[in-house]
This record gives sequence, C-alpha cells and structure tokens, in this order.
Amino acid sequence: MIVITGKVNEVHKVQVGDLFQVLLKDSMGSQILLQEIIKVERVIDYIVSFRFAKEDGECQFQLAGFFGSKDDLPEEMENAVYLQDLTVEQQQKFVATVGIEL
Repeated sequence: MIVITGKVNEVHKVQVGDLFQVLLKDSMGSQILLQEIIKVERVIDYIVSFRFAKEDGECQFQLAGFFGSKDDLPEEMENAVYLQDLTVEQQQKFVATVGIEL
C-alpha cells in the first residue's frame, strides 16, 4: 500500500518548459526534492510525499514524492492512505521499520 506521510496544499499552473520543483518535508521530518521540466501545460494541485508499506504496516522503502492533478490521479494514488489513518498496530510497525519517531 502507499502511505502518504506529507501533503503540500498549493496549486501551481505550469507551462511547457517550466522547471517545477518543490521540497517536501513529511510528518516524520524527512525531506525529498521533486523537480521536473514540464512537458505539458497543466495545473498541479496534488503534491504528496509517501512510502510503500505492506498491509501490516511494515515499511522498507525510501521516501518518495508525487505531484499531479487531483482530477487525473493514477489508481494507486487514489487508493493511498494517510499515515494517521493506519491502525495503531500498523503505525507502530511502520514507525519501527522506517526507524523514525513520530
């Protein structure tokens, strides 16, 4: 499953050739820089950081990020869950396997 650990509440209208970049800091204190040269004019209104986890909450993957339009999300992002929505047991396992305190 995809566990969203941070969200940026901003809207950006980008043009072809723009360099879009955003530094995401998640709820666990980790950071990731996303940057891309825009190839298609669009509105970016969904910016999140996430980690992959097993259904029991075990996480062994590095922090990643995603940006796009809320109206055109891939199915995987539509089905993503927020860290705070995990069960207590899933949160405990997630934190233990990431190695960072909430």
